Formats: sequence, C-alpha cells, structure tokens
Amino acid sequence: MNNAQLRFIFDNKKQASDTKTGLLQIEVRLTGTNLRKTISTNVRLLKNQFSDKNGFTCKNHPNAPAITGKVSSVFRKVEAFVLSDKCRTLEDVINWNREESSTLSVIEFIKSELKRNNPSYDVLEYHNSLIKRLEEFGKIRVFRDFTYENIVDFDAHLRLTIKSQPTLYKRHAALHRYVREAINRGLCNHDPYMQFRIKKGKSKDPVFLLENEIEKIKNWNPASEKLEHVKDLFVFQCFTGMAYVDMCKFAKEDISEIDGKKVIRSNREKTDESFISLLLPEAEKILIKYDYQLPVMTNQKYNDYLKLLGAGAEITKNLTTHVARHTFATYLLNKDIPIESVSRAMGHSNIKMTQHYAKMLGKKVVNDMSVLLD
Repeated sequence: MNNAQLRFIFDNKKQASDTKTGLLQIEVRLTGTNLRKTISTNVRLLKNQFSDKNGFTCKNHPNAPAITGKVSSVFRKVEAFVLSDKCRTLEDVINWNREESSTLSVIEFIKSELKRNNPSYDVLEYHNSLIKRLEEFGKIRVFRDFTYENIVDFDAHLRLTIKSQPTLYKRHAALHRYVREAINRGLCNHDPYMQFRIKKGKSKDPVFLLENEIEKIKNWNPASEKLEHVKDLFVFQCFTGMAYVDMCKFAKEDISEIDGKKVIRSNREKTDESFISLLLPEAEKILIKYDYQLPVMTNQKYNDYLKLLGAGAEITKNLTTHVARHTFATYLLNKDIPIESVSRAMGHSNIKMTQHYAKMLGKKVVNDMSVLLD
C-alpha cells in the first residue's frame, strides 16, 4: 500500500500530565483523506517525557534511549508491513504483527501484564487462579485460539468447579479484559465476547458473626500457640474491619490521636482507598499483647487455621478473613453508626458497597418505619 503516511501521535485522549501518563501510538493515514488506523506502541509516558524530535524521542526518563530505540523498531516494522504486498487496504494494517499473534502465549501475556501492573496479593492470587484454569482447559494457548467456540467450551470447563454465577462472571470478565488489551495492541483480531454473553448473577449475602458468636471465640482456649495467634488475629479483624493483607502490613505508626482518642489511619492495599477507624479496646488489647507487632502467616494458612478455630469455638459458620471484615461492618451498623462513617472506616471506594450491609440487615427499613410506633 503505497498511498499511506505514518507518524507518531501521543496522548490522543488528552490524558497526559506531569503525573499521569498518555499512550504513544503510530497513526497510518491514507494520503489525501481522513481515513486512518492507529497502532499502540504499548508505551505510556508523562507529558514531559515526550518529544516529537525526529518523529519521536523519549526524554526525562531513566530508560529514555531504550524506549526511543524500542519504539523506533516498532515504527520500522509497521512501516515495512504497510509498504509490503501483505497490506493491500487500510484494514490490513492491524495484521502488521499477525505472525506474533499466532505464536505468542496467552498465559505468558497474562503473566507479563500482572508483572507490569504490580497488583495486590489478592488480585494476583485471583488472576493466578484464572491462569490455572486456562492451563487445565488447554484449548486457548495463543491469541488465534480466542474463538467463540473455545470460549463456550471454556465456560463449560469453569462450570465443573465453579457453582456460583457471580464468580463465573468474574472469571470471564477477567479474561475479557486481557482479550481487549490484546486487541488494543494488535495481538488479537477478534473479541469472542461480542457474541458470548454471561449473566452476572446475584451475590450471596455476606456471612458475619453475631456478638454472642464473637464472645464464644474470645472465650475459647486454643491448645496451640499457632491457634492462639489465629484467634487473636481474627478477633482483631472483627474489631478493625481490616482486610488480611492490610493487617499484615499494620505498624504502630498507623495509630494516631484525634481529640485525645486513638485511631487507626491507613490505606487499603487492594484499592489504595484511605480508611480511618477508632481503635476499639478489644483491638488495642491484642496489639498490646504482641507489643504492636502482630504475628504474620500466609493468607492460605490463615484461612486453613480459621476452620480449626471455628470448630474449636463451636461456630457453625465457615470462618474466613472476609467474615471478620463483614462482622465489623454489621457490628457498627447495629450500633447505629451512620453509614457514611462505616463506609470510611471500611475503606470502601463507593458507599453502595456499605449500603449492601444495611440492606441485608433491614436496618434502614426498621428505622424508617419506627415513626409508626410514636
């Protein structure tokens, strides 16, 4: 295709600033027309790191020469393909690296994306589970394997072990995000999820403990030091609402004073949302016991030991780290703490997440209808 012009375009969506990156792309335009296609270089830069010198030059970046070289290499490959007989129309431009899309491993792509995004432990664990399911399935190895038929079969494979519709939906949603990213990079030519639809389903109500159940755990005497640690950690969660990963990184410096009252103030590892909560006596007692250095173990080990804790304390509910967090939220709501304050204490990014607890308790309905008894 000889009637084409190529150039770099930066931050086409006008998002870049001194603190936020913009995407660097290559534009292929038919000469004398407004018809064009853009190809991502997979390079994101701050505004002051882009220069249009020589088409593109990276500056103010510790790896500036390497980035400039990498992008120039991609530009030459795209240009060579556009000028070759393989590219007859503008629509063919997206196939400039088709050979790579036929051989690049989907699982390796997912792993590289996880490494690039540096996710939290919980997110990494969740996506590693997706990788495991893809490995078990075995039919989606390279990007050309993303067909409607394979997604239907993958759904059937997931249903062998996943019985919850919301969980099934989340697995597909995670895979779909990788498909879209691959399409944006020109690695995948087709989105099978345009034809394949899956319902979100309805999530089950969160499991939480009542005050008498918490007392049963507090009063139980474990037979080993390890179970003693697990008991204390779980009770600490019940009276702070901390997710396990946040509890593991807790430090004494997270405690401060406001109007003479001790508070815990930090940011959630998973969402980076800030949270602030009064340091309740039950939680402070445990901190003092361990000299403000809580014992740490893996999330998986912790959840395994929680099963023993539940059995020992004669709790019929399945104890998990999430149960402790849910218990804190419902405990506050039952004490008539305003929902906005509960949301802030939990570090929720959206108050709708907190409203789910109130809806589950039916507390607002009862409070609103109490005027009928006056």
